[in-house]
Amino acid sequence: MELNPSKKYDRPYYLQLKNILKAKIQSGIIKDKKLPSIRQLARDFSVSVNTVLRAYNELSKEGIVSGSVGKGTFITINSQELKIHNRQILLKKIIEHSVEEALSLEFALDEFENAVKEFINEKLEMMQKIRLAFIECNIEQLTYFTDHLELDPHIQRVPILLEDLRDQNESMAQKAAHIDIFVTSFYHLNEVQGYLGHLEKPVIGINIEPEVATLIKIARIPFDSKIGIVTTSSQFRKEIRDVLGKLHLNFKEIHETNSKNSDIVRELVKKCDAVLVSPKQKKKVTEYAADGTTVIEFIFTPDRTSINNLKLAILELKKNLS
Repeated sequence: MELNPSKKYDRPYYLQLKNILKAKIQSGIIKDKKLPSIRQLARDFSVSVNTVLRAYNELSKEGIVSGSVGKGTFITINSQELKIHNRQILLKKIIEHSVEEALSLEFALDEFENAVKEFINEKLEMMQKIRLAFIECNIEQLTYFTDHLELDPHIQRVPILLEDLRDQNESMAQKAAHIDIFVTSFYHLNEVQGYLGHLEKPVIGINIEPEVATLIKIARIPFDSKIGIVTTSSQFRKEIRDVLGKLHLNFKEIHETNSKNSDIVRELVKKCDAVLVSPKQKKKVTEYAADGTTVIEFIFTPDRTSINNLKLAILELKKNLS
């Protein structure tokens, strides 16, 4: 992303500046609710005061900022709301283009509306037929991916523990036979392909990384702190330790448990200045934590390339099912 409006683009400076500010608000780079003054922003971006005024006006039209002379300009939307807002604008443009195309071909609006409804119903029916299985070695990541991965909500999602797949019992064989596409981390890809290759169904590998926001929170913990690691599985606990080691995040003491015994977890938390927990453990651990104890949910997420590759594989599957 350009840091300043540039002549190499055909778009007016004020629109370039609007998009730069919008991107910085969405990414969280601009955190203060009150934006810099018009003159300050003009100096920062080497543009005229009029350019800043027009950029702020465009942001105001979109409901992203509001302000008045003498009081300043304020952000009226958070980064997550802005992301949703941008998607809605893009969707409206797609709809607008489609309607204009239909009208230019002399279709009536009610004809267009009925055709869209019929098309959507057909797509929903087809998507509901797709069964996608997530395969992971620990219940924490498996549950998180099943609930949070950015896919069409109508796709049926089936969680499968790698341990159950390794058992190769009749029940698991029957479940796998009814799956249309399998998803696992690259770390387990060869093993999963070995178990399921005979089904001749797509097996997609995704690259899993610690969430950047998680790492930033951990990096802020003083190195002389006592930290705890509380997970449901020993495998997930090991993965957290591996990440800390690779990033040289060393602490005075590290206490760990994957016990389901509340008393054991409570005693561990009492010893710690900060506790790293697996997904869905945060609420319970927070109840045990003293004031001032930091509780951080350790989240692994697929990278953007992996998500896009998975979506392409699903699109290809949809074509074959059509």
